[in-house]
Amino acid sequence: MKKILVALAMVALVAMPAFASVQNIKVGGSVDNTYIHRENFDLGKNVIGDEIQDVMISQVSLKVDAELTDNVSAVVKLINERAWGVEDASDTNADIDINLAYVTLKEMLYSPLTVMVGRQSWAHGNSFVFDTTGPNNQATGALSSIAQDLTQRSALDAVRAVLDYNPLTIDTFFAKVDSRSVNAAADDDDDVDLYGTNFNYKLGDDKQTEVEAYFFAKIDKGTGSAAANKQNKADTIYTPGLRASTNPIKGLNVQGEVAWQAGNKVVSTTSTGQNIRREAMGAQAIANYQVPLEATKQWNPVVTGVYTYVSGDKNAGDVNYSKQASANKWTAWDPMFENQASGTIYNTMFDLTNAHIYSTGVQVNPMEDVTAKVTWTGMWLDREFQGSSPSYSLRRSDDSSTNNSLSAIADESEIGQEIDAGLTYDYTEDVQIGANLGWFIPGDSFAASNDSTASQALVNVNVAF
Repeated sequence: MKKILVALAMVALVAMPAFASVQNIKVGGSVDNTYIHRENFDLGKNVIGDEIQDVMISQVSLKVDAELTDNVSAVVKLINERAWGVEDASDTNADIDINLAYVTLKEMLYSPLTVMVGRQSWAHGNSFVFDTTGPNNQATGALSSIAQDLTQRSALDAVRAVLDYNPLTIDTFFAKVDSRSVNAAADDDDDVDLYGTNFNYKLGDDKQTEVEAYFFAKIDKGTGSAAANKQNKADTIYTPGLRASTNPIKGLNVQGEVAWQAGNKVVSTTSTGQNIRREAMGAQAIANYQVPLEATKQWNPVVTGVYTYVSGDKNAGDVNYSKQASANKWTAWDPMFENQASGTIYNTMFDLTNAHIYSTGVQVNPMEDVTAKVTWTGMWLDREFQGSSPSYSLRRSDDSSTNNSLSAIADESEIGQEIDAGLTYDYTEDVQIGANLGWFIPGDSFAASNDSTASQALVNVNVAF
């Protein structure tokens, strides 16, 4: 609490001298509290007993928007995420971090161009490939060992140039994902960089059709920077893609997206180095239908169906040494910076790769200010596990290091099924109370030693101001 008060005082001190030259200042933020109950997220691997997590977390943010002139503005956002009852000054739970800090320059050089520089948050499309939150089942900070999939720390240090040629918008950016070594060193060329360009075109028809084309490139130079690893090339992911959205009839929105991945996969960073050529694919189809029947109007029902495909690798152990690429290809999809299915059990445990995912849900408003939703999700492997003792790569939000090798069954494809039910109450315009229940039932590809049902309950009170 002391650190939050100090931060508020610093914001006030910084803002006071600028009053004369600032046209407008807006201060806002949020106070979110969530109760988390999770059971068996190791799917029964712990033979002593079911794994249980009961914890309350607090997520507090303070945001200042300053409009300096008609064309110049700045944003600063502070955030603190912690478990209740943990406020030791030496603990990361008490840290206050800068989540956003960027400046916006409109009509820079000429009117269609807007430039944004600094730590910022943005997304493209349905966040299937790129969102600064993602991958959304991984995070640093205080929640990394508690519930990293629920973190609100979502930003990248970047320079963006947005050209608005209405109806065409072009967003080009460079982001620094990780600088790694920043001190003077014999060889510090080990950064992780991200480049991207997104073209969005609105056709202007009565179906509100829009199309997108994009290209993202993630380059990790650190895989070959150390003297012992010079045989490695950089780990690179080049992702071009297309997306379209339209409303063919009243109440129905359909979307389709397809993307490909090329580049170099560094399978091992040992002294021998192992490189293999990437060739992966991902696709997604979404349909949302708001039922326009007069008899159901008061319930405002919305039916959603989503199919997601992300390719897997069939020869994970087949690599070549040195800078030569393997004769085979690495066909497993890399999650890149996806941000989908947040708050679900399967998103917490698995990376978005090697899967066919089917999801359908129904949302209704049973009474004013109340929204209820039920969703079913089924998951199957794209490439079945092979070998005499196949293993599952499982990622958990609270202790992933102990769950990287669950027992799997060869030639079985079903990952599992999940049922989620949620209820949201808009107490006021700025206060929302919600509850979500979820159950994940492992499929046939899990061995009997770890095929127990996982469950969770999330209850939250969110306040925005």
